[in-house]
Amino acid sequence: MSEQFTVVVVGLGGAGLALVRHLADAGLHVVGVDDDPGALERARRQDRPGHRVTLTRSLEDVARADLVVEAVPEPAALKRRVLAAIRPHLAPGTPVATTALTTALTALEEAAGADLFALRFLHADGLDAVEVARGPHAGEGAAERLEEVLTAAGITAHRVLDRPGSLAPGLLLGLLNRAAWMVHDGYATAEDVDTALRLGCGWEQGPLAVLDAIGLDTARDLLSRLARDDGHSEPAPVLDELIAAGALGRKSGRGFHVHGPAGGARRSVQPTAPPGCRVVVVGSGTMATGIAECFVRGGFATTLLARSEDSARAAAERVEFALGRTATAGEQEPGGHAAFAAGTDRSVLGGADIVVEAVVEDLAVKRRLFAELGALCPPHALLATSTSSLSVAECTEPAGRPADVLGLHFFNPAPLMRLVELVPLAGTSEHTLARARAVAERLDKQTVTCGDRAGFIVNALLFPYLNQALELLDADETTAAALDAAVKSVGGQPLGPVRLLDTVGADVALEVQRRLKDDPRLRAPRPAALLRELVEAGHLGRKTPGRGTRTYLAARAAAPVAAAA
Repeated sequence: MSEQFTVVVVGLGGAGLALVRHLADAGLHVVGVDDDPGALERARRQDRPGHRVTLTRSLEDVARADLVVEAVPEPAALKRRVLAAIRPHLAPGTPVATTALTTALTALEEAAGADLFALRFLHADGLDAVEVARGPHAGEGAAERLEEVLTAAGITAHRVLDRPGSLAPGLLLGLLNRAAWMVHDGYATAEDVDTALRLGCGWEQGPLAVLDAIGLDTARDLLSRLARDDGHSEPAPVLDELIAAGALGRKSGRGFHVHGPAGGARRSVQPTAPPGCRVVVVGSGTMATGIAECFVRGGFATTLLARSEDSARAAAERVEFALGRTATAGEQEPGGHAAFAAGTDRSVLGGADIVVEAVVEDLAVKRRLFAELGALCPPHALLATSTSSLSVAECTEPAGRPADVLGLHFFNPAPLMRLVELVPLAGTSEHTLARARAVAERLDKQTVTCGDRAGFIVNALLFPYLNQALELLDADETTAAALDAAVKSVGGQPLGPVRLLDTVGADVALEVQRRLKDDPRLRAPRPAALLRELVEAGHLGRKTPGRGTRTYLAARAAAPVAAAA
């Protein structure tokens, strides 16, 4: 039973105090130790009725602990001093766990003694899983006792190698830092970045809200060490700016967002101009048919314009089947949708209020199309490209009407995904931008606004993260199954990176990552060697059934064995 275990937590800062609360909530007896009277007082104020918590400045309770957790801030010298102070009080075989994320256990083990482990996570609020690294000289009995205590506390342990940043924490810190750079560059607001990741990737909290939860000072220090020791990007300067202003995140009530009674208010997009009702979607693929379906459901008279009669017929069947399927399910009565047609007659462009380009992701093809749109569409028609990674300006420039164009990036599947990235250009008129927002609102979408850079918000954050995950796999730091499990459990993500890559497609990931690397403003790494191998071998993921990342890695691992035999 959990009541049998006593855990001593040394250091009652953010992580230590959250650990004390979590362990006590699980019914364990917890001793919180800190030599700062202020930290002890904060811990006393947060204690809850029914908790078995002892707060003290003394280490004498270490002698009867089943587990000791060192939770002081990250500098290795400080951790060594605290671990050395704990050591004389330890009973033989008692596991000691450090919360060090960027310091290797080999740098701490001599100070701590033999049975040293690392508990690795981003922040302890709502903690239900950790990555556990084992020191070189930690005994098996201590390892078993550590897992017993974690299990009693309802914490799942994922065993990992001892590396700076570990797996899920290091991957996610890289993404969080790129999000902070977007705000620093003035590329997008903190609210829009967080909304984009919540709606575009299914995150419960956006990346900047996560940074606020970690603590901006703590995150900045972790990122600085990872940049020095593990090749991460330097911390975004906006972190230093906020820290200097006393905005440390949730613990100070203010960071990238305001927390507490004044926080949480969201702006709503109000229509400020009539969007028009006649829509032409140019294209016949998955995105084009999905976007057309959205417009029909939104009450717009919609025409899908394809290159051939066969493409138009097939696209129309897909849209009409989707509309009929939901009508059959009772979502809307048959005949209740707006008018829809599909064809090849370009004259329909002459009466369009809104045109959305959703053709192949090829710059030359898009430029030819926008030259045609500029010539055929009526004055002041809203002309939008749905490109996901090309320059909106380069795609739309041949139209010759800068006030009327912008990017309108839907996400796949368009009928289900609520996010649309709006990408206005320097010449885009306020009228055009207002109309685009009104359109999105009528489609029941939520918009975020960003500048014209490769990948916009979501893809510019997502694909370097997937790329870094492949580098971990290529270096044999982990397995695909273990990485996905850790990122879902410890990182709180809806999908692990390997599963997500196979869903997106390795070929798409490679092309996007190349474009991100070509834009120096994005500080993106070159595509991982493993990503190039996957594409060359035709292991693209879901689009090539039975040939994804896991099957490729399994075949590659088996190849030397087969050769030796």
